[in-house]
Amino acid sequence: MKFYSLIFLFILSICAILLPRDFDHRDIPIHENGRIKPLDTFVKNQLLLIYGKRSIKQNALPGELNSEGLSALDWFFDIALHPDEGDKYRIFNISNPEVVASLGLDWDPEHLYNQTEVLTGLKNQIHYITTIQRKPEAELTQFDTQMLKVYSNAIQYQTLSYSLSCLLPSIQIHNETIAQSLSVNPGDKLSYYQLMRKANKLSPLMERLINRDKNKWSESDYELQHVMGVLNEIDQDKFARILKIIPSESGKQNEEWQSPWELMESRMIGPNQEKLLLTLESFLKFRIDNDSIKSDSLLAEYEKLLSLQFKGLINLDNVKLETWKNKANLFYKSIAFYILAFLLLVISWMTTPRLLRRISFACLLGGLTFHFYGILLRIIIMQRPPVSTLYESIIFVGLIGVICASLLEYNRKDGMGIFIGAIVGGVLHFVGLGYANDGDTLGMLVAVLNSNFWLATHVTTITIGYGASLFAGLLGHIYLLQLIRIPFDKKYLNTVNANLFGATLFALFFTLFGTILGGIWADQSWGRFWGWDPKENGALLIVMWQIMMLHLRITGLVKPMGFALGMVLNNIVVILAWFGVNLLNVGLHSYGFAAGIAINISLFTIFELITGFGSYFWAKNRQKQLTAY
Repeated sequence: MKFYSLIFLFILSICAILLPRDFDHRDIPIHENGRIKPLDTFVKNQLLLIYGKRSIKQNALPGELNSEGLSALDWFFDIALHPDEGDKYRIFNISNPEVVASLGLDWDPEHLYNQTEVLTGLKNQIHYITTIQRKPEAELTQFDTQMLKVYSNAIQYQTLSYSLSCLLPSIQIHNETIAQSLSVNPGDKLSYYQLMRKANKLSPLMERLINRDKNKWSESDYELQHVMGVLNEIDQDKFARILKIIPSESGKQNEEWQSPWELMESRMIGPNQEKLLLTLESFLKFRIDNDSIKSDSLLAEYEKLLSLQFKGLINLDNVKLETWKNKANLFYKSIAFYILAFLLLVISWMTTPRLLRRISFACLLGGLTFHFYGILLRIIIMQRPPVSTLYESIIFVGLIGVICASLLEYNRKDGMGIFIGAIVGGVLHFVGLGYANDGDTLGMLVAVLNSNFWLATHVTTITIGYGASLFAGLLGHIYLLQLIRIPFDKKYLNTVNANLFGATLFALFFTLFGTILGGIWADQSWGRFWGWDPKENGALLIVMWQIMMLHLRITGLVKPMGFALGMVLNNIVVILAWFGVNLLNVGLHSYGFAAGIAINISLFTIFELITGFGSYFWAKNRQKQLTAY
């Protein structure tokens, strides 16, 4: 036991050491979809929408950067600081040949195209795009949907590219007269924001320009005309309002933040907002100049302004914690440990079982530690219980399954718990990754879920029941397989059957208790305890199936073999209640709807039916043969 405890504490200590302390450009807070998140999370999700990945791989980069990949944040700052150079990135991922052909693009085996190629193609299809935008979603074909996605991604790319253009030093002042009026030195570069703040100082020069005959214009008049022309060009970027990084001056929690371009058009910019804009403007200038010392000092000033002037509105510790979580990729580490645990267990079946099994169990505990720590960080960051979305339920159910398996292995010490834990943890992690690719997994709650008490009781309890139920189902599989492999070892089979019986009781308790709590919550939220909602029916179906199987087992109407088969089939019931009811697209549990999973559910159901009944009849037939001899 000391060996496993040391492994657990070692991994936790590594996680604690790696926690961030210094504020950097990744931690710049941004307000999106009702929550405050680090810029790092925001740009990763934006890149995921356009490119399909959270970092840029070698094949999408220009030659000078092609030796290695590029982070989402470095990509963002490059296109934001040099918006007219965005064509060097081939990140528009278009895999549909029909869409590629309709845009007039040459087919690329890697499906990657740059900004200009896509925009040029979209200009020729603008009438068609306008037409399909008016169609109801149900009438859109796959081609229509993908064309709209390309169009949306192109707009998103443009919006990101020009989101900071009002703060960039892009207007150079050469003329001494104009420089004097603006209190700058000749040759200095000013931003759109700086010039707008000093616009009143140019009023006398503008009046003279308007009233003077063009033939008598001086050098300063021509330069002033050029400056005004550049200002008008930059003003065309005011559509780029996606980057909401300036908090409300009032400091109210529920007030929308503003983007730099929104503040440019605002008649009232508060003193604290102005300080933030000026600090950000200086930071961008020094970043363009590659002066890391000055840019870092300005970030420290930026953090201080946020902490002091917007105290109570932003929890910067949580923002930095989320940035570290993004970098740590704890769930990927967890998957790696689960896979390693499985591989070592398989090898232990062939040689030196005791030593390898202990190492395998240590790997399972390592994966469990990273798994648990990842969920704990999500709880701290969002300040709510761990389950509120379909994605969160997947990773939480996986955690429960691995915990049950670890306890089983600690009790049995024969590799069975390692086998179940590695499968449950690994498979559900991979399923969760599919949902994580949809974007931000730390979303805000819908109104019906906005209750930490009921999330901590009903939702957490029912998902513990899901995890325990799947664990019991896998034990059922193992019992049938062991019955085929070692039918004469009655003592061993009886212990497995006892574990299965106990796991079923455990699963029933949490599923039943969670369903009752859900009814109480429904009564408080919707005014009725039970409404035959698909999700409610699904939870009830799990309870009824488990009660039925326990009743049949206790009364002797089914033997251990039939009970194991029943719990294998219980996996199908759980998956239908967990995922299947979402396909109906009806009911008050709208936060759990999911699309495109019908095939996966069907394949899972077929697999369980074939393996369950196949192993059942195989075991039964083997028993008959052995009895005959």
